Amino acid sequence: MLLAGLLPAMQPVAEAQSPASSPSPAQAYPSHPVRLVAPFPPGGPIDVLARTVGEQFTRRTGQPVLVENLPGAGGNIGIERVARAAPDGYTWLFVPQGNITINATLMPDMPFNWERDFAPVTLVATAPNMLVVSPSLPVTNYRELAAFARANPGKVSYGSPGIGSSLHLAGELLRREAGIDIVHVPYKGTTQALADLIGGQIGMMFGAVPTLMPQVRAGKVRAIALTVAARSPAAPDLPTLVESGLRDFDLPSWYGALVPARTPPELVARIQAEIAAIVSAPDVQRTLEAQGLYPLANSPAEFAARIRRETATWARVIRETGIRAE
Repeated sequence: MLLAGLLPAMQPVAEAQSPASSPSPAQAYPSHPVRLVAPFPPGGPIDVLARTVGEQFTRRTGQPVLVENLPGAGGNIGIERVARAAPDGYTWLFVPQGNITINATLMPDMPFNWERDFAPVTLVATAPNMLVVSPSLPVTNYRELAAFARANPGKVSYGSPGIGSSLHLAGELLRREAGIDIVHVPYKGTTQALADLIGGQIGMMFGAVPTLMPQVRAGKVRAIALTVAARSPAAPDLPTLVESGLRDFDLPSWYGALVPARTPPELVARIQAEIAAIVSAPDVQRTLEAQGLYPLANSPAEFAARIRRETATWARVIRETGIRAE
């Protein structure tokens, strides 16, 4: 009699715990605001992407995205904050590739590790880089540049926005792959390097197409090649270094989304699907392309594979050149 009396009271509890009666975390997502950490000051590419994607995510889901700019230590303050956040899908990180693929080797003592502390979600956008030279340098294409550098070892200098930056490492990769002796001149930003390039104090530099193209059009610097596999709509007549035989030079700047490690895979997949849908929308693409950013999404597995591949490329460059962080 006691067991029979208990059965009716236990039945509703069993139904409440049934998996079929409870939505999965991904089905219920998002149920409250999302925090999107941009580890750089407002106004840069990461901030633009975060606010564009955040606004569209709110329109799609009805939940606000709170963009939080946390600059400092070259982006590492904001990145560490996300690494320590709850893995519930409500804290995202938008980050440029250098903070993940370069710093992993250049700064091995960082308090976070992307493989241990983050789950890659997707690429968000890319931005092609180009190689430009001073008009004082008597070259018009990559082969002429390589020949000139070989004939003048140690006399061609290249500028970058700082030691260990992706543009510094691009120059070191060119030096290694082309077998040329060029000299690095670090600056505290792209603007200063570009000013000296225009003035003839340095011979060449790598930089983002949107930054350099106005100076190319004005005849103040000469474009040599792009550092991506395929030509860019922003400069369709400009060849790539890959075309010139440097197969490792498919190295655009990119920006990606990550979440804390141990975020459930179904939530990672849901976030990826939302971001991919947003950046594939024609109006979003037009908005970002006007600022030199080319929206591009991929799967978490594809994104993780890209991070590993590029980390290995930059690790080789860093080891072989002996580059150390400033």
